[in-house]
Amino acid sequence: MLTRLIEARIPNPILVSGLIWAAWHLPLILGGVYASGQHSVMSAAFFSVAIIAQAYVFARLRLTSGSVWPAIVGHAAWNATIQGVFDFSTVPNSSAIWVGESGILVAVTSCGLAWLVVRGKRQRQRAPGVPLDVAVNGTNTI
Repeated sequence: MLTRLIEARIPNPILVSGLIWAAWHLPLILGGVYASGQHSVMSAAFFSVAIIAQAYVFARLRLTSGSVWPAIVGHAAWNATIQGVFDFSTVPNSSAIWVGESGILVAVTSCGLAWLVVRGKRQRQRAPGVPLDVAVNGTNTI
């Protein structure tokens, strides 16, 4: 989706993809089925912040490698870690606001990681060895 958003010259394509990614999860969070603490609206807000920040990290993986696989592996590793380690290591409902997938510390850490990732410029690729022809601001960097 990201490369299509870039080619369509959608403003802020990484942000848009993050918003779409967050919106995809919101019905389950607000319904209390997925990654929801005691307050589903607050869980949805922190989850959305974390997911939008992670969109920048995964976009960097996707665009610098030219392959979807690093982003797929990153997403799988995220799910395995947050759902397999953090969720089993926290007391239900009491500490979920801090360390769960929709927790404050996860959102802050995701924002910090995204900030580190977006600081540098790198060559974008549609596929391994194939530069992304459509560039933002006349350059082929993110």
